[in-house]
Amino acid sequence: MQRFAQFFSRQPPLTHNILSIGFRGAGKTVFLAGSYTSLHFNRKKARLHQEWLDCQDAESHEKMNQLLNFITQSRQYPPPTLKATDFNFSVKTRTLCGVKTRCHLHWWDIPGEFCQPNNTDFQLLLFSSHACCLLIDAPAFVNDRPYQQKVKSVLHQLAQFLPQSQANRPNYPLAVILTKFDLLQTELSRGQLKQQLQPFVQDLRSHQINSHGFTSAIPLISFGASVTLHPQGTGAPFRWLISELKKTEQS
Repeated sequence: MQRFAQFFSRQPPLTHNILSIGFRGAGKTVFLAGSYTSLHFNRKKARLHQEWLDCQDAESHEKMNQLLNFITQSRQYPPPTLKATDFNFSVKTRTLCGVKTRCHLHWWDIPGEFCQPNNTDFQLLLFSSHACCLLIDAPAFVNDRPYQQKVKSVLHQLAQFLPQSQANRPNYPLAVILTKFDLLQTELSRGQLKQQLQPFVQDLRSHQINSHGFTSAIPLISFGASVTLHPQGTGAPFRWLISELKKTEQS
């Protein structure tokens, strides 16, 4: 029994594919940069068992540095994603025995134009993923009814395909992230958002999809001659996804 336990304790960390979807302007790339900023740069002061992100390879590290340097030097958000981009991350934690890699994340950041019901490439990526982040532009959702219909079509497709993928991967996690939440500055607009989201929430529940809702805000803050991201609420979706994926591993 001891040899059996030792054998599994030496198994390399698993790699999970996470698909980031959302229409153009929802802030997928900015959310990724904000999440990395909030989860990576706290690694030096991370408490016991607290997790952080590291780039797994030199290519991912270079792409992330280019993204963050663009924001710092241009003093603005990056332009919309024009082609599918992937990043490889390692999820690390501090234990009594030192730093441990819990798992690896293969993050797919795809253009908003991919998110179409009849796009076979989108369907293949969805089937190949182990978790998904759906990013919704909160101000657009409140003020633009056609945008609501586009989100509804994506949720319909997720509800259609996710149960099939769950046959081999139970409890496929879907993080629904409302971006630019800080731009909804009145209680009235936030109340409208909550009310308008109810049918979508009920639809996810009716299909028994393992989903969780989050809000995020990533304003640009002046810092001397440059600017820096000030992420709010970006770490929570990552932590929830990692927790859900670890449950799947254990089962």
